[in-house]
Amino acid sequence: MAEEYEPQIEPDANRLSPSTQTMGERLDPDRFSDLYRLAGDEGLPYFARLNSQGVVELYLVFESVDAFSEQTRDAVSLEFKTYQNKLLAVIWTLPDPLEPLGFPLSFDILQREERHMAQAILRQEATPLHYLAYEEGRLTHIFTESISFSAEEIERAEGMIRALFEGTPEVLPEAAEVREEETQTMSGLALPAEVLQEEGIAFVLDYKSMLEAHGEEEAQHLLMRTVQQAVWVMRRHARSEVRDSSFTVWAAEQGEHLSLVVTPMLTDLFEVIHTSEDESNPFARFLMTLPAFIQCEDVLPIRLGAFPLLRYERGRLYQLELDESVQARMFELYQEAFSGSANPYL
Repeated sequence: MAEEYEPQIEPDANRLSPSTQTMGERLDPDRFSDLYRLAGDEGLPYFARLNSQGVVELYLVFESVDAFSEQTRDAVSLEFKTYQNKLLAVIWTLPDPLEPLGFPLSFDILQREERHMAQAILRQEATPLHYLAYEEGRLTHIFTESISFSAEEIERAEGMIRALFEGTPEVLPEAAEVREEETQTMSGLALPAEVLQEEGIAFVLDYKSMLEAHGEEEAQHLLMRTVQQAVWVMRRHARSEVRDSSFTVWAAEQGEHLSLVVTPMLTDLFEVIHTSEDESNPFARFLMTLPAFIQCEDVLPIRLGAFPLLRYERGRLYQLELDESVQARMFELYQEAFSGSANPYL
């Protein structure tokens, strides 16, 4: 039986929503237990949900009321894009072209409930956007506004949903797809030794199967686009400590496998990154959905003979230039740490 394009989802009659009566007030944990679970227990900084009336609501959760004031300005807009068979609904709260801030909600169009929510957002007369603050275990309802769309915006987004549902994203215009971030260049020698000696998480991939399926050039392009998408989310994350973080992305080939490593661990930012259900860490979210993904490992990248490819520092992304002098430095660092064992940088 063919999958229903416009599924009907039964709303939860017990799911309460913030209202004009709760604006500026702390939300009761018992009455709004669903919001406490999503914003508190799961730590989601933004999400969509179906309320008791069958209306799709959007939520942005800030670390404080002050953070809300800093991260919202002028009229909020919502832009639809596609990425890897998913629809991204990006809520733009800072339209500054130099330092934009957006919160990308992801809808897997092949999942009934998520497809229904994406369709409902477009067909509702207006979609509520609730701003919450989560401080010291309590949620405060800051403000609520509504988002609506023009006929042209609706037609364009519905075309994206239809193409993703039918498995034909290639028919969409190039502008519909998330574009990679522009990068600057930096010499690999610019990274201090303490950065090059950090431990991190390796996302191990079956690189042989990727080469067989896509060829070398397309496989490398797919991996880089996936990493760039994770960086894109980090750069626009709801929490300032994520946006202002620094990390390095490495690569190491190991026979038929390829390890993409992110250092440092980032455990202070994301509590769980070892399960496929995790939706908090952007690298886990995107890399672990690749068909070639095998497992995650805690590693020291120089132990693998990895080379640093990208460096992210407080919102800026740098492509690292690698040459013989960088290789020589990596050789020296390995010798210092693992003298007596075969040096992979030889």
